[in-house]
Amino acid sequence: MGRLEGKRALMTGAGGLLGSDLCRAFAAEGAHLVLTTRTAAKLAPLVAEIEAMGRRAAAVAADMTVPADLDRLAESAWDALGGIDVVLISAQPPQPGLGTLLECPEDNFTEQMQAMVWGPLHLMRALAPRMAAAGGGSVITVVSSTGFDPFPGYGAYGIAKGALWTLTRYMAAEWGKFGIRANAFSPGLVATTGDVEGHTAMLKSSGMLARTALGRVGTNDECIGAALYFASDESRFTSGQKIFVDGGRY
Repeated sequence: MGRLEGKRALMTGAGGLLGSDLCRAFAAEGAHLVLTTRTAAKLAPLVAEIEAMGRRAAAVAADMTVPADLDRLAESAWDALGGIDVVLISAQPPQPGLGTLLECPEDNFTEQMQAMVWGPLHLMRALAPRMAAAGGGSVITVVSSTGFDPFPGYGAYGIAKGALWTLTRYMAAEWGKFGIRANAFSPGLVATTGDVEGHTAMLKSSGMLARTALGRVGTNDECIGAALYFASDESRFTSGQKIFVDGGRY
């Protein structure tokens, strides 16, 4: 049996490369999945791939910045799997949130916060009472080192990721009594788009690679272990914590 055998997981951000890799890993470990991104049709090949593993899978289109979409997502996901044990929050807005505090357009700050903080909060306010009534579960957020260690030019993104970590801690503190755990993992210096060569060149030029103990860029598959740990019963006494997957950044 896999580490997630029989667990039912809602995976946001499933249309991204890291999100889709996490979906495959969860399914390989035995989980049934509801996948979500802005366009459900984009997820059809991934749904078919997961079903071919013998798992149940469904795709639901939802925009993390639209409350009505999130209400529908919570309802649809719960009905599709007969409950939710794990929620993975990795969705990000289309805009990267780059630019200095003085240069970045103000609406970019708003979009980052809506997609990565207010959207997840709205979704979890819809799901948490149901999860609590069913005995609890695990919430996993994907945060970023830019939320704890400012990197000039990433302000809008980093501020939102920092707020997402704070939200994670609050979920852990307030919902632990209901059996709901909330944890985060933080990919750092990971080529989440798959472009290891380009990411390496960028990090070398910025000096960041020189501040990494392992001296190289990470890949998506190296983030999977942290997510599986938090989703599994192995972490049943772990909440309000984060794991840095960053090659030993210092």
